[in-house]
Amino acid sequence: MDISGFFSVFMRFLHIACVAGLIGGALYAKWAMEPALNALPEAERGQAAKTTQLKFRGILYTILVLLVISGIYNGFGPGTHQHSTQWQIWFGIKMLLVLHILSTAILWVTSPYGDIAVGGKGKRRLAQLVVIGFITIFIGTYLHYLTSLGL
Repeated sequence: MDISGFFSVFMRFLHIACVAGLIGGALYAKWAMEPALNALPEAERGQAAKTTQLKFRGILYTILVLLVISGIYNGFGPGTHQHSTQWQIWFGIKMLLVLHILSTAILWVTSPYGDIAVGGKGKRRLAQLVVIGFITIFIGTYLHYLTSLGL
């Protein structure tokens, strides 16, 4: 394997690893951290939520930057193919969902308490991120299948 082949494999790995980190982190935050934090008294809940968000913010921004860079390289770098109209339509849908994921992740990490219920109000950003993330992964897998067929 030459250096360009290694770099292509590495960028694909980096992209998949970042997606796993983003969706896995959202899954953990939604179904493990959120119930645990919601069980705390409201004063402690707000402080704990703010602290965990601050600690995760740098990791999330790093994941998002690496995800965008590796996605651009994988989509438009050397060795990319001409694709059919069907492929391009699904790719456009996937990119719209990716923009939704990026904006939801940034809104979640910059909001004062994330999805934790404070003052009787809670948000559902993490659930959106997980569901749309899995749909995007499915579309990406379908695009890979279409590419393997030469479409």
